Amino acid sequence: MVLANLMGALTFSGFWYFDGNVPDWHYFWQPLVIAIFYIGGQCGILAAVSLGDVSVATPVASSKVIIVSVFLAMLGIEAPSLSTWLSAILATVGVLLINFVVPSADYRRVFLTVVLALSGASCFALFDISVQTWSPLWGTGRIVPVSYWMVGLLSLGLLPWVDRPRKLLQNRLAWKSLCFGSLLVAIQAMFLVYAISSYGDAARINVVYSLRGLWGVLLAWLLAGWFGGAEKNTPTSIMLTRLAGAVLLVAAVLVTVWEMRQLG
Repeated sequence: MVLANLMGALTFSGFWYFDGNVPDWHYFWQPLVIAIFYIGGQCGILAAVSLGDVSVATPVASSKVIIVSVFLAMLGIEAPSLSTWLSAILATVGVLLINFVVPSADYRRVFLTVVLALSGASCFALFDISVQTWSPLWGTGRIVPVSYWMVGLLSLGLLPWVDRPRKLLQNRLAWKSLCFGSLLVAIQAMFLVYAISSYGDAARINVVYSLRGLWGVLLAWLLAGWFGGAEKNTPTSIMLTRLAGAVLLVAAVLVTVWEMRQLG
């Protein structure tokens, strides 16, 4: 998490070349709040994965796509249309089907996983909404890099809790893999944040973004033979369930694209 955020602070610096302006200093609480929501989302999701069940955390975290629409309506920022609600619900159900695995009977562990994953998804939803709301004042070229510089600075405070960094540095393969993975995290965040800060419409953008669940499943199936993944032995019933989820995801995106075309 620390390395990914430092990588993000570095890569997002390139956004400074986009248009934007730095408002008065008393507005700097806005990128700080954005940074706090981003780190809060990371902490919630990573804690859910490390302390709970991945099979529960992943689909619960995917509920962000509908949480964004709910928060937009609750905060009075934007009233999502019926088409947006429909696409958000379709995307949420689709991701749930793709990631569905019957959890263990450890209900306390499951409850903890759900609470942490929902907390992380809610923080990420508020992050998206904050970027959408405050970007017009700053411009993409200022709100994005300033926010991620603050993410990097706040992440430095987590260094005392980093697990055995010296041991990691002694393993070149692990270090290279971690750096590459952190770079990928930063790149995917760049596309999402750029879209929201430049065009707004966090609700519909998150519907399209939810397709990452489909790509993840397809890549897992394609690479299972190389890396010995369990997907190559996945029962037909589960494959059909995931296929149904993929169809719902595509339907959600089609509804979103149709609505955007109707709006001109």
